[in-house]
Amino acid sequence: MVATPAQAQSGFVQETATKMVRRVGVHVNLSVREPVDPDVTKGTTLGVSFGLSPGRTNGWTYPVGLNIFSEDLHSPNGEPFAEMRTRAITAGIGYRWVFGRLITGPSLQTGFAFNSGRIEGDGLRAFGVPNEAISVHVGNAALFRPQVEAEYMIRPKFSLRISADYVLMRPAIDVTTPFERIAGRWSASNVHASVGIGYYPLRK
Repeated sequence: MVATPAQAQSGFVQETATKMVRRVGVHVNLSVREPVDPDVTKGTTLGVSFGLSPGRTNGWTYPVGLNIFSEDLHSPNGEPFAEMRTRAITAGIGYRWVFGRLITGPSLQTGFAFNSGRIEGDGLRAFGVPNEAISVHVGNAALFRPQVEAEYMIRPKFSLRISADYVLMRPAIDVTTPFERIAGRWSASNVHASVGIGYYPLRK
């Protein structure tokens, strides 16, 4: 009699884990990232990610994600000279509306970004010195990410996905050459939009 609650709890955990596994899928996305700073650029990228299939009823959602992207830094004369890489862990809250096969809703996420920078370009054209004479440091930073997304289930296991979000992030970026030190010039905030296909092999 004492073991009955433990068995019930174990069964609940197993059932919940099974439901989560059945929702796991693969997303293939075509993305465009547009920095708000004219001295920072990034174009179109193609990527693969993993995620959960959308729910079947209206309700609150609690998105958690790992966001990986890069941006190019330009010198005061407009020449690209370095690449900033970001790996951010985010979590937040959202709401989901279901209209038949269409699932849509907004979310607000916050998190922390682990950033790094490396010289990648023509230092002579950017600052008048060789690349090895330039150093760049990009600090870690908190970020804020509002997002809106929609997913249409074409088939039970396939979907068409679109999303748009704004990444607010201001890491400390310092660039040093033999002749000058530049700090506080660049902003890493950007607008991001993507379209893609989702595949959920175990979804019923």
